[in-house]
Amino acid sequence: MTTVRSRRELASLPVSAAVTTRGKLLAATDTVATARGLFANGSVRVLPVLDGKAYVGAVERDSLADDLAPETAVAAIASRALQTALAGTPSGQALAELDRTGATRLVVLEDDGVTYRGLVCLRSDRLCVCVDAECHTEEATEIEERTYA
Repeated sequence: MTTVRSRRELASLPVSAAVTTRGKLLAATDTVATARGLFANGSVRVLPVLDGKAYVGAVERDSLADDLAPETAVAAIASRALQTALAGTPSGQALAELDRTGATRLVVLEDDGVTYRGLVCLRSDRLCVCVDAECHTEEATEIEERTYA
């Protein structure tokens, strides 16, 4: 079920309350071909890359150059440039940082700064956040099960 929460509703809560935890993910060993397949869904903008539960980086749609070989491991192209926040960061502060940069996605890590917690998906209207959205393909669920196994 898709849950949409307003910024006002989240303002006093930690950013961990604003994450989608079942979003599309890539394992570090997944390939560029797998990423391209997930990006076929137009609503997918960012794919966090994990090694087990550890955040390696993210692949953004624009980072998949046409000349990348399909068999290239996504870990080789994952970037740490996407904004991150620790789970205990106040949501108001984290969302203000997204406003400052114009971004709509934020990777949330556990307070250890390593373990992936989820992704904040700010809607394009910038007023609400989608939490635990129901927009997950079978491939994403299989990747998530492998990643968290």
